[in-house]
Amino acid sequence: MTDNRQAFIDGLHQIADFLAEHPEVPLPALGSFVSGSYEPTLAILTQVPRAGEDRDQRAQLAEIARAMGKAEKSTQHEFAVYRRFAGVILAAYADRDEVCTRVVTGTREVTVEIPDPEALAAVTKVSVTKVIEDVEWVCQPLMKPAAPGLQFVEVPA
Repeated sequence: MTDNRQAFIDGLHQIADFLAEHPEVPLPALGSFVSGSYEPTLAILTQVPRAGEDRDQRAQLAEIARAMGKAEKSTQHEFAVYRRFAGVILAAYADRDEVCTRVVTGTREVTVEIPDPEALAAVTKVSVTKVIEDVEWVCQPLMKPAAPGLQFVEVPA
């Protein structure tokens, strides 16, 4: 096991312990719609192979799906295989066109309403002056007293 992999795994354990010890801290937002609804999700992104590599995204996903056992799949935006672990989903993603073949199963003719291009060309344009705010965010350090009008809660060390 590589040092980076072990450090990541150790970090996940430490985060889980921290969240268990501090119920006042909200859960991190690791969301995805892979399952059709927004649920906490950790993403594994497959890599497009470099020249000379033979492990394409399809092979990477197949390997991950085998390791997951009873994985589900989603083809909504990308191709994903995922598995639920209690309150978290572990999902592996690949470009849909790298894993799937697009097949046209038929065609149909539909009528849609669009603005008449000739009528749009005839509409005169006018110049309007607007006031646009230029904004800069100035943030006070969280552990120091806030500027007047702002309230920050001091967090004990």
